[in-house]
Amino acid sequence: MRNYVRAYQDLTKSGFVKETIIEKHVEQHIAIDAFLPESASFFYIVEPPGKYRFLGRQQEKVSGYSNEEFFERGIELFFECVHPDDAEILVDRVYPSLVRLVGELPGEEVKDIQFQYNYRFKRKNGEYLNLLEQVYVLELDQYGVLSLALGNVIILADRGVLPMRASCKRINDSGFCETFYSEIFNPSSSGFNRVTARELDILRNLAAGMTSREIAEALYISKHTVDTHRRNLLRKLECKSVVDLVQIAFANGML
Repeated sequence: MRNYVRAYQDLTKSGFVKETIIEKHVEQHIAIDAFLPESASFFYIVEPPGKYRFLGRQQEKVSGYSNEEFFERGIELFFECVHPDDAEILVDRVYPSLVRLVGELPGEEVKDIQFQYNYRFKRKNGEYLNLLEQVYVLELDQYGVLSLALGNVIILADRGVLPMRASCKRINDSGFCETFYSEIFNPSSSGFNRVTARELDILRNLAAGMTSREIAEALYISKHTVDTHRRNLLRKLECKSVVDLVQIAFANGML
């Protein structure tokens, strides 16, 4: 069996982050976590090579494992729980894409991106869930390498086998998110595989209740172009309305 932990550690080697800086981030998220409502999601802070420094109190409800178990075993326990097919894609395709994107962006800009991907995770009781993971850069080392990350893990409603998609978005000059990277790693016949990065932006803003004209102004494109993307989304995802689009998108971690 492949050593996924070693592959992950080889990929995420980084320099030193001062303990006082890490502690400050941890303290902030402990305070935030105390006020978060009960939900099927949690935040974490991880330090390469796979050491968890913070886990939200909802983590146990999602995974079935205690925070103490994850603190003790780190990323090794995570890879034990990820479906083997998805673990291969994570270490060979998803994580290298994250490392590459972080390396290509200027130091301060990289802290404004959100990188997200989905995978199958086996809970302690043996049940598989589809999870969506959103990753944010907290700290870089002296060489610009990711050295401390914040993650948000969310349970997706769909229990079937979903295509694995990774995407990355950032805030544009108008204050709206734009997707600048999107990739499907295990294509199927599903319409989800044909949704483009720009269509993801349209879908996200539709979910926020924006009109075609408002979306056009936010993304610096024409209303006609937005309407074309809307029609393409309805066709690809076999939906009859925007409401149907948004419901399917939320259930499958596209937003």
